[in-house]
Amino acid sequence: MSNQIFKAYGPLVQLVSDNADGAHTYGAIINLKQNTEVEIRADLTALTGTPAGPDGVPAAVPGAKGLWNAAKATKVTATANYNSAQSAGRALASMCINTLKPVLGAQWGSGWNAAGFTSGSLAVPTNPFAVLQQLRTYYENNPAREVADVNGVACTAVACEAEAKLVSAAESASNQSNSEAITAHTNFQTALTNVSNRASGLLTELTQVLEPNDPRWLAFGFEMPGHPSGPDVPVNVTATAGGPGSRMIFVQWPEARRADGYRVTVSDPVTLVVLAELLTQDAEVSVPGLTSGDKVSLTVSARNATGESQPSVAISIVVP
Repeated sequence: MSNQIFKAYGPLVQLVSDNADGAHTYGAIINLKQNTEVEIRADLTALTGTPAGPDGVPAAVPGAKGLWNAAKATKVTATANYNSAQSAGRALASMCINTLKPVLGAQWGSGWNAAGFTSGSLAVPTNPFAVLQQLRTYYENNPAREVADVNGVACTAVACEAEAKLVSAAESASNQSNSEAITAHTNFQTALTNVSNRASGLLTELTQVLEPNDPRWLAFGFEMPGHPSGPDVPVNVTATAGGPGSRMIFVQWPEARRADGYRVTVSDPVTLVVLAELLTQDAEVSVPGLTSGDKVSLTVSARNATGESQPSVAISIVVP
């Protein structure tokens, strides 16, 4: 029986936690040298962090996964704030342009060059920063053209400069969050790889110190290599419809223990006729070529050299 080193975060963390527990109990007895409990837990802690102590003392220390989660959340917020700032900036610029049309022309003309519109268009780009600065300069040079209140909006040099600063600050924060997210993701992938490599290293070391049928394999979270066992039944299978008219369904599930591959079966839920069947080594698959509007039933079974599990609980979805 071959042991599997999971790629997904959750199953891998569970496996390596078991690895550490096994090393704690038997590491000294079997004379582990390269993958001791201390080394296993150090790699695991770098990935998962440490929880807070009683009453928050000592404070929790996030690992690479927590930092990546936080960076993703910050990135989403910063991007939303940037989009909002751009939208508000465009609205102000458009309002100011409309107040100037009676003076500079309802359509673009040479008169608009003075307001910074030199490209033959009055269109406001997605990022209105430059347009707002141009309008600020125009108002500074032509204060009589300022309008203090247009339906509650001030079309003035001060207002345009303030809005431009908000757009600039939001853009800077968004760019910073993108950079931090990239760094956090890289660190997460590195920590995940280190933990995976540690589990692989322990597995290799155990083959040198334990017999294939030694039950202590189980204490480390591994199966006994000399005791073949079928894979677990996949659980928590989910299906997502593709775009309208794509006739495609995306199916995902957590990796099943002892699985080397999977069979995905798509059936008619009434007649039970099999409409599609796919084999995959990954815990996800795209099912194309189904009939739009049909309601189908999906199951997933796990496979390895010893055989195939029972199918998962069937789920239903309408083909887009």
